[in-house]
Amino acid sequence: MKLYSLEGNFIRRRSGGGAVFHDKGNLNFTLISAFTEDKVHKNIGLIIKTLKNNRIEASFSGKNDIVVNGYKISGNAFYTNNDILCHHGTLLVDVDFEKLGTILTVSDKKLQSKGIDSVKSRVTNLKTLNKELTIEALKLDLVAKFLTDGVESSTETVNALIDETDGQLFQLMEKYKSWEWNFGASPEFDIQISEQHEAGEMDVYMNVKDGRIFEVKVYTDAIDLNMPKIIEENLKNEVFDEWTVRKLIRSLLSEYKRF
Repeated sequence: MKLYSLEGNFIRRRSGGGAVFHDKGNLNFTLISAFTEDKVHKNIGLIIKTLKNNRIEASFSGKNDIVVNGYKISGNAFYTNNDILCHHGTLLVDVDFEKLGTILTVSDKKLQSKGIDSVKSRVTNLKTLNKELTIEALKLDLVAKFLTDGVESSTETVNALIDETDGQLFQLMEKYKSWEWNFGASPEFDIQISEQHEAGEMDVYMNVKDGRIFEVKVYTDAIDLNMPKIIEENLKNEVFDEWTVRKLIRSLLSEYKRF
């Protein structure tokens, strides 16, 4: 059995949807264009044609998936700003699904998000459908397809957009790796975690808004009734991070000799 380190980068994207796992076997794309009602479907159509050129018969499914034989091989998301469409997605070429399953799991802590509704889908790798396919080859095929069939903007417009973005690159990098963006602007959610201690079990229920613990309630089967109040007072308004919260609870328990 493989053992994995869960270290990595966490980045919140501007579009909605559930979490996406990235490794070197996942080809990610972003398509920027003028917004039209059918543009996303046109983009997906070109992706499906590119896959067909690689002997893979795919189809569009649901709100934003591309599937092959009922198995998901691509998820898509998009947002618009000032009539500009940003459409991005994934193509599972040779993803480590064992690692994906380790990282993207349904929480056993009764996480109930008020802003996210994701559905688990069956997935497969394009590599299993065409053993000769590589990330680099598929990338070049997609670029060629969009250059011949999908580009509507002039070269001057594209270059102007690149120049404008390039001047803001480092500023944008700092913004999107910051705690304020990735956690401080997260949707409100409720979460429950449990901790064992010498006197029994403790359940901590928290409501988190803007990345901070807004409300907290502690239930325990311990005799001492003061400890839950102390934990509630210490956790309220703290930045929410599960492991930091657990560490703080354990520290409070160890310092509270009467518990």
